[in-house]
Amino acid sequence: MPTHPGPEKLATICPASVSKRTLPRNFEQGHLQLFQHELEKNIPQSELLRFHNVRVSSEGLLFKGLKMLPESFAFPVELDEWKRRSVVKFLVTNYLFRKQRKIEREVLWITDYWSKGYFHWLTDALTRLFVVRDRLDGLTLMLPWEFATREFVKPSLDVFGVKNVDFIQPNEVLQCRSLMMPTHTAPSGHFKDEVIRGVRAKLLAAFGDASYSGLGERIYISRGAAGRRRIANEDELVPILRKFGFQSICSEELSFQEQVAVASRARYLVSNHGAGLTNMLFMREGGSVLELRHRADWINNCYFILASALDFNYFYQLCEPAVEEDPHTADLLVAPGQLEENLKNIIT
Repeated sequence: MPTHPGPEKLATICPASVSKRTLPRNFEQGHLQLFQHELEKNIPQSELLRFHNVRVSSEGLLFKGLKMLPESFAFPVELDEWKRRSVVKFLVTNYLFRKQRKIEREVLWITDYWSKGYFHWLTDALTRLFVVRDRLDGLTLMLPWEFATREFVKPSLDVFGVKNVDFIQPNEVLQCRSLMMPTHTAPSGHFKDEVIRGVRAKLLAAFGDASYSGLGERIYISRGAAGRRRIANEDELVPILRKFGFQSICSEELSFQEQVAVASRARYLVSNHGAGLTNMLFMREGGSVLELRHRADWINNCYFILASALDFNYFYQLCEPAVEEDPHTADLLVAPGQLEENLKNIIT
């Protein structure tokens, strides 16, 4: 089997840095194990790469010859999982059963296998687009077909002035003569502060609206319509939230532009771990965030880290699972009395 052909390195677009985070505003010493490993993170440099004669599947996976390229994934472990599932089946499908489409012009690639989710699109993909925003003339951005179905993709690309977008259809494989890729500006769930703030500034300039009617500066984002990680006893919490002036929204009921506008008015944001909490990206400067999180989840600290990168006040409340299962999928039971105390803390 041929060795993995290395891409051409065109430039260093972001130098390496060290990101330091402050502990939550309501930190308790007994919870140190949840945060201590995230208090300082080395962020590697970002490079602009060019791949020659590479193929791209409709799922958004890059491969060349008989080799899947690790640049398709946010983390190397994902490639290992594909190997266990059968790379052979993937290669047979893409070489024999899908239509081959040749792309002679140079194309741009900014996504990985996770990027179709709201959080990962805004914080992983758009950060890569941000650092090459001055190089877009003459490039066509290639995206897997699923991105055409994500309501937040087109308006956010318009903000960056992306004029040429081509979607890979489900039954085809691209043969790209020249594919340009900025590497991740930080490992997923981490950030170069100046880059994520730059993305924030561009989206706020386009869609932020301090006069947005009907909603004020205290917002609770409900996951009631989600398939997982819901608040099992949300009905008990709504009266408490209302008592403190919080208005409830479901992100799924708002357009992307409306989500930015609503969040741009917010000074206080409460939600459990999930995509809706990504909208802290658009909050007013100096805002405060309360994350309702699984008591045993020390891995998913992306919102703690995002709040730190944006210089927001981060508060947390540890919650019991409604049923014992993986913290990433479990519905939560939120202690009403503790919630009331935390709401008092964040608005004082």
